[in-house]
Formats: sequence, structure tokens, C-alpha cells
Amino acid sequence: MSRPSKTVTPDPARPSRGVPRSQPRPGLTPEAIARAGRDLIEREGLDALTMRAVAAELGTAATSLYRHVADRDALLVAILEDIAARLPVEVPGRTPGERLFNRLLTAHDYMAAHVWVLHILIRGDLVARNALPFSDACLADFLTAGLDPRRASTAYRACWHLTIGELLDEHPLTPPRQPSQRERTMEGADPAELPALTRVRALDRRDGHDDYAASLAALLSAFLGGPPGATDPSGLAD
Repeated sequence: MSRPSKTVTPDPARPSRGVPRSQPRPGLTPEAIARAGRDLIEREGLDALTMRAVAAELGTAATSLYRHVADRDALLVAILEDIAARLPVEVPGRTPGERLFNRLLTAHDYMAAHVWVLHILIRGDLVARNALPFSDACLADFLTAGLDPRRASTAYRACWHLTIGELLDEHPLTPPRQPSQRERTMEGADPAELPALTRVRALDRRDGHDDYAASLAALLSAFLGGPPGATDPSGLAD
């Protein structure tokens, strides 16, 4: 007489061998992955960002990340969204010109601590939705100041390009060794051959050249009809 088969109830706490996980790893979320990716970039640079490196940061396998993030570009977008969420939108100012000056200057100072983001943006194929309210607020102020939509778009792009260009030029990801090749080349410029350039460079050395605020105010004045060369944002037109 055969014995009845014995039913064994599996222990839920004991992992099954050879059976892939059907549930995401506890505690692993898109937000946690984005934070780890941002930490990695800010510590080791943008080129260090790979799915494998982020997985190592989190103590897991790269395959686990793909349950939450499609690929490296999707991870970059998630990181951009986190950065962009802190761009200024509501800022003080009685006039559109004052608000534009304050908003762009605040954005410039904020992005100076995250210049690596600009190296993603200038690729031109990724954008953060959280950055759109900032752009919308700037365009709204240009429109309120009386610019037509085409002129408002041109003005906003000019201000944004000034901001990006100044940040990339004056706030490099890795400060060059001093004196840099660039500085040595400029120091060796012949005043007789390049009189205007050497005169301006001498002024920069004496007074410094962190003139973003003055450049921004002059650009806004040109678009909004303020006095030529104005550097006081309170003088910009309504």
C-alpha cells in the first residue's frame, strides 16, 4: 500500500533557487535612483554616470534599476527634474523688468552650483518639465512689458543664452591649473598688435570680471526700452 504524498508548504522567508524575482527590490524607487545618480555626478563628474555605477551606489545589480528607470537618458531626465523643480518662478518686483532681472539672476546663482546640468541641456535632446514654469514666467513678463510674442521669445532666448554662456565660461566643471594656458596666452598678447583686447584684459584683472548682473540689466534694458547702458533694474520699463 502506497503512502499518501506529503504536501510541503514553502517558507516565504526562504528564497527560491533559480526563480527570478517577480517584485522590485524593497526600498528601490525612481526617486532613490535619481538621488544616487545625482550624488555620483556631483562627486565624480557627468561621465561617471552609468547604470552599473548607480547600481553600485545603491548596493544592487544594474538589472534591478531597469524595473524603475528605462535607461541612462531616463535617469538623466529624472535628475534634471529634481534640479529644475527649484528654479525661481515667483520673485519680487514691481515691474516686469524687475521680476525678470531677479528671476534670471537667482537662476544664474542657483545653476552656478550645478553647472554640470548645462552640459546635458546643450545636447538639445533632453528637457525637464519642471523647468517650464520658469520659462513661462519669464515669457509672461516680457509679454506684460508690451513685447509681441515673437519679440518676447527672442528676448527670453537672448537672456537664457547669456546665462548659459556666462556659466559655462566663468564656472568650469573642473577649475584649470593656474596659470592656465588661456591665461598665459592672454598675458602674452602684444598691446601694439591687440590694443583693445589688452586694455580690456587689464581692466578685468584690476576690477574682476564677474559682470553677469550688469550684462543682464543692459540686455533687459535693450529689449524693454530702458535707458541705454542701464545697469539699475529699477529703471527698466513697465
